Amino acid sequence: MNLTYLFVLIWLAFLISSGVLLFSRGFLLARVSKTETSTCRRLSTNPNAEYVLTDEVVNEIFKDVNASSNLCLPQKSKVIVLVVDALKYEFGLYRENATDPLPYENKLVVLQELLQQSPDHARLMRFRADPPTTTLQRLKGLTTGSLPTFIDIGSNFASPEINEDNIIDQIVKSDLPVVFLGDSTWTDLYPRRFKRSYSYPSFDIFDLDSVDNEILKNLPKELESDDWQVLVAHFLGVDHCGHKHGPMHEEMARKLGEMNEVIRSVVAAMDNDTTLLVMGDHGMTASGDHGGDTDDETNALLFAYSKQHRFYGNDSGSDSEMLQQIDLVPTLATILGVPIPYSNLGLVNFNIVPDLRVPHLNKFQTLLLHSWQNAQQIYRYFFQYALENKRTFNVEQMDHLETEFILLTHRVQTVYNEVAFKSFVRDLNTNLRDILGTCREIWVRFDPTQMSQGLLFTFLPLFFIFLVVNNSRPADFPHIFKAKEVFYVYLINLAAGVFGYRYFKTFSFKTEEQGVIFFTAISSAVILAFHTLRHWTNIATNWSAVKRFGHMPTRLLLFGSMAVFFSNSFVIQEAKILSYLLAAAILLLSHELLRLSARLDFRTKFKASQFVRSTALRLILASVLAICLIRFAYTLFRCREEQGNCSDFVNTGGAGFSLKKPGTGKTYILAVVVLVVYTTLTRLYLRSCGNLTGNLPNVLLARYGPTVASICAGGHILLANSSIKNIQRTHIDAMALVIYGLLLVQIIVVSWAPLMTFVLPPRSSHTVTINGNESIVPEIFRKMKRMYEGDDDERRSQIPVVYGLATVYSSIVIAFGVFLALVMIVLLEPRASIGLVVCVAVGAILLSVHSILRYRTATSFESCVQPTFTALVGWFLLAHFCFFATSHQTTLSQIEWRAAFVGRTTGIGQSNIVSGALVILNTFCGPIFFFCMYSLLSTETFSLFALFPNLIRSCRSGGKVDASTSMSDLANETVGFDMTRGELSLYEYEDVFLGAGFKLATQFFMLQGLKIFCAMLACTIHCRHLMVWKIFAPRFIYEALATFVSLPALIVGYLLVLRIHRGVDTLIKRINKAKVH
Repeated sequence: MNLTYLFVLIWLAFLISSGVLLFSRGFLLARVSKTETSTCRRLSTNPNAEYVLTDEVVNEIFKDVNASSNLCLPQKSKVIVLVVDALKYEFGLYRENATDPLPYENKLVVLQELLQQSPDHARLMRFRADPPTTTLQRLKGLTTGSLPTFIDIGSNFASPEINEDNIIDQIVKSDLPVVFLGDSTWTDLYPRRFKRSYSYPSFDIFDLDSVDNEILKNLPKELESDDWQVLVAHFLGVDHCGHKHGPMHEEMARKLGEMNEVIRSVVAAMDNDTTLLVMGDHGMTASGDHGGDTDDETNALLFAYSKQHRFYGNDSGSDSEMLQQIDLVPTLATILGVPIPYSNLGLVNFNIVPDLRVPHLNKFQTLLLHSWQNAQQIYRYFFQYALENKRTFNVEQMDHLETEFILLTHRVQTVYNEVAFKSFVRDLNTNLRDILGTCREIWVRFDPTQMSQGLLFTFLPLFFIFLVVNNSRPADFPHIFKAKEVFYVYLINLAAGVFGYRYFKTFSFKTEEQGVIFFTAISSAVILAFHTLRHWTNIATNWSAVKRFGHMPTRLLLFGSMAVFFSNSFVIQEAKILSYLLAAAILLLSHELLRLSARLDFRTKFKASQFVRSTALRLILASVLAICLIRFAYTLFRCREEQGNCSDFVNTGGAGFSLKKPGTGKTYILAVVVLVVYTTLTRLYLRSCGNLTGNLPNVLLARYGPTVASICAGGHILLANSSIKNIQRTHIDAMALVIYGLLLVQIIVVSWAPLMTFVLPPRSSHTVTINGNESIVPEIFRKMKRMYEGDDDERRSQIPVVYGLATVYSSIVIAFGVFLALVMIVLLEPRASIGLVVCVAVGAILLSVHSILRYRTATSFESCVQPTFTALVGWFLLAHFCFFATSHQTTLSQIEWRAAFVGRTTGIGQSNIVSGALVILNTFCGPIFFFCMYSLLSTETFSLFALFPNLIRSCRSGGKVDASTSMSDLANETVGFDMTRGELSLYEYEDVFLGAGFKLATQFFMLQGLKIFCAMLACTIHCRHLMVWKIFAPRFIYEALATFVSLPALIVGYLLVLRIHRGVDTLIKRINKAKVH
């Protein structure tokens, strides 16, 4: 088997992907984490302590307040932190006189009761999060006090241990025991930190109660224990309820009611020296999602309560209505008397700090020391970071901030009364917030060198693909890409990579990765340039044969799809734009068909009756059906926040499927019906092709596998979304696991014995067949006469009959696609699965229309096996349109995390890699499916005319055809070879066929590479745009991920063709060997 083309594809995919990766390193460069830690001398009122707080010490402190940064005042209380995941601010508000409250309203009544009973001992505040609002990033912000990095959202599947200074480490270093219960993300971030921990997996979003119930099982005994100073409990039920049902579902009312009882019981059990903090790490949208930067997602709730001690009031200078989440870290450090983490940017909010008198200090002195220690910590970190990362911040801005700081260092020495303190702390907080604002504006600093290199190294392989591959004939590729030369290419790239890894510092590269990418890209560009120059004569000849303004409408469609990235409005409306472009591509195919019909079939006189019976009309009607299906997909589009005129159907709180109320589950029933229709039609097609005859492994799998998988998928759709209670998750998971298993078996079978053919042994030449009422003697005589005369029929009887040979390539690709589609369907939401089948139907129509056009316009086998540019662009647009038709959007808050646990909610295979793979399959099901099936563009023309040979007669160019003329003669006259043999012709012209498949894959490489290049260029142009992080950066991330999965999908599609070709080769050799013997 010739693997040279496969290795060339892998090489080109590496070059494009490495360029994208290098650009992302420059555009999404993360903040440099600092490993320094804060320390302090903990002052104590205990006479036996190392540092005792006395009047003399206080006098020394206020002689030089600037020297007090390394002092920590005594601990004020113990702390209980109840983190209720996704506790939105509105969930804690109380609406009086509400006759019909929403499911999430007036459920946390204990908060209102405590606020009314003890207004000085309780606080209810808006808890403002920084985007991205995913749990992992929020926990980092809640414990380090630093701003999250944009790209860190990708690590939500794998929570790395935090190496930056944080409040948990500071508490542990200060010998204050911490007990934790709940979300295992905490123990992933802070392993071996807790005195006791009860951690549970956090990503099973189908399960609303298990983690919460385990917490409640252990929480009472921990509240009774007195060996801890900090207790953290992280509840997940509210967040999982939001993901599964949305905030408007009755289950949300139940979970909030449970949280209300939890808070009530904790308040009753806590002692007088404890401060209770109830908080959400983020909010949720109307559909129950989070991850973005909308107000619904960033506005969480914070409730603080202290039984005995009042909180500081508004005279402390802190905001009483809103608390930034990064302010929690210095506030906790103040309550517990520990150092504020080194990289903190938050301010102490005294509204939730117990007002305990510190011996030898009055109130304003206590507040002043806490505020100034916080300020010195922020200034130390900020200016040190700026010094080590020059050109990160504006010089004039830095000078201004430094001047203000110097003035404040002088002012702090003159604060002797409460009035002066209020004025000072107001100016101090303003200055510190300016620093925070500066960091927020330019924290993710762009690296223009890596961005420009990424753009260049992505463009170069695309440029050479266009020159070398796109302008060469498939028959020329064996001379261009020789096996030995490709082997040397890999050796050169390996050497270049090792050199870049070893000497990256010598060339002033920041990382080994940048050095490897730079030198491999440069060496590959030189090699491709050499190939271009060596074969320039053939390239120029083929290029000159291309019409300068040919395919101009299709080029405009392609240009339109690429131009989307350069406008935020276009990105928002990209789903509709793609639908228009895809419909236009189908209309172009229909227009070409009509034009050919008018020129060939009706060039003498148009006859309505002839047109009604013509194949062209049927295909035009099919094209109209495809456009109607595309229009139907509008109902499946998911909304963005910016689109205020449409409603998001996901998690709207409606009831699931119920046998008692079938009307509530119309979508689920329709999804099952569409699924059954898809698998049934596919099975009928394969049976009509003869590919389900026999007992080969792949035949048996294709005959029975889709039926079993569709039953399991239908059952999973109905039961996973059912409102019927007491359904065991193991039974639902088993259905999904069966489908996963069938796809795995399909991959194994295709790798081992891919063919779906059946060889019928030749009839014996000595067999005599008679009817029951006939005499055998005349038949024996006729048989002997034919044998004596050497009749051709007798010789033909020696040739075996092979079922399925006419569709030997496409049948296996289609069967593989069925199993792949069924896996995707079970991962998608029911409505989204309808979108996938709709796109498959559009793809089938596009293939049918294109096959007729290709036959009519082809003049040779080479032109027949290469799809038209319009069909190529149409297939590409369909792959990306399927992303939106399956109810996805290019926003971070609408990632379908639910897919990570389909079939895995009972503890089977709890792997982050598997979780990520399932989410990728769900999100990019369109590109993966259609690029794996791309070879159908080359093969369907042959299989269609083998199945419907009369199409050859009806599509023949020219006037009337003699009825006695054979189909094979007509095909030979039209395209130069016998089309009636179907896909067996592909084997006979294997060099051209494999070369055309390679060329088609590289053309898709070029289109996908051009798309991601435009996304990168748009991000470069708009890097300071107001919407860069809200629209352009997420769109780039999605397109980059689409590129990383599309290129391997194309390689898999080509590898599938190679494996089938090898199987066909083995079959033909076996038949020829049998004939010889």
